[in-house]
Amino acid sequence: MQLMRNHLKQIFPRVNDAHAGLLMQRGLTDWEESEKSIKAQLINTIANVTASDLYLLAFNRWLDATHEDGNENFATVTAKVDGRLFTGLSLGGTLETGATTHHTYGMPMLAGSSVKGAVRSYTEHLFAERNEDGTLKFEKSDNTNKIIVQEQKQQILDLLFGADNDDGDDDSQGDAGYLIWHDAWWIPMVNDQGSLLTGNDYKPFVGDVVTVHHPKYYNRELDEALNMEHPVPNQQVAIQGSFYFVIEGEQKWVHFARELLKETIANVGLGSKGSSGYGYFALDDTLSNDMAKRYGKGVAIDTSGDPLAAIRQVIKYLDETQLIDSLSSKKNKFFESLALDKDNTEDIQSVVQVVLDEHSDLVASWASIDAKNTKKAYKFIQDNIPK
Repeated sequence: MQLMRNHLKQIFPRVNDAHAGLLMQRGLTDWEESEKSIKAQLINTIANVTASDLYLLAFNRWLDATHEDGNENFATVTAKVDGRLFTGLSLGGTLETGATTHHTYGMPMLAGSSVKGAVRSYTEHLFAERNEDGTLKFEKSDNTNKIIVQEQKQQILDLLFGADNDDGDDDSQGDAGYLIWHDAWWIPMVNDQGSLLTGNDYKPFVGDVVTVHHPKYYNRELDEALNMEHPVPNQQVAIQGSFYFVIEGEQKWVHFARELLKETIANVGLGSKGSSGYGYFALDDTLSNDMAKRYGKGVAIDTSGDPLAAIRQVIKYLDETQLIDSLSSKKNKFFESLALDKDNTEDIQSVVQVVLDEHSDLVASWASIDAKNTKKAYKFIQDNIPK
């Protein structure tokens, strides 16, 4: 059975930056009784979708509006999926399983409500009352077991995530909490010139296979799982790459919530199939610094209070390797990027002053390192310390 009009089928093979969510919902060209090969082709098409320039503009606008460096009421976390992520599998569509995508841009996203719920669950376990043997205490609530939270911690939980309606008033929706948990955006990676990277490692979607080893047992046709059953492989769309998480609210509370978010995504993960290793995140300081630098490029720098602010905005986010290279093998290019003269004493001393202001402990540790570029960078600093 043909599911797509002939005119669309002609252009469909050339798709590479289409709306991935639309492809999952409407991208199957034909239906057959055994359509695994057709589904595999569609998944391959989705896996080749790249972020568009429009999405990059939208992401940069969101970054400029929310990054914590310029907005004290925001706290952000940048993290990379450690492997692959499943989210929105139940959305279905032509593939029977789906993935959560941004309604406008078609890129992966993690709904703020899902992030909030995952962090709340993790926090409830941290704040739970425990039996003498260390196990959690539960109480029956609406025929489900509910964790009993320590009384002195319940107010903190309510403030961070909101309180349920316990007064019996059907018209009351309870309290949503004092913080706003925004949707997490998938991060489009760029090169030094700010252009999109489009290699396979920088694409948001990837084909995956999840194999059901005991289908009859899961369908309750058997009372126990038997190794004689035939495994059934299922083609899926998984997500790779990194995400930008944003929490908004009062400064002290958003910073506390950020630490809980970091622990949640690293220790219990997000999305589906966590027991199989999916959905865990790795926190990456280099990636966080990269986001900060990208934010800095999108805002005007005020140098009235600090004449070295423009230089500081670049140097403070460099990791050790980047800093060493910038002061040794890539020094000429580095000074050029700062619009400074590498042969001008005043410009050199300005750079050295900022390096010492932002990375003094790191520089001090180079004194005993014999690596060629490290020794070269350390000597450059020592020879040009402002008098």
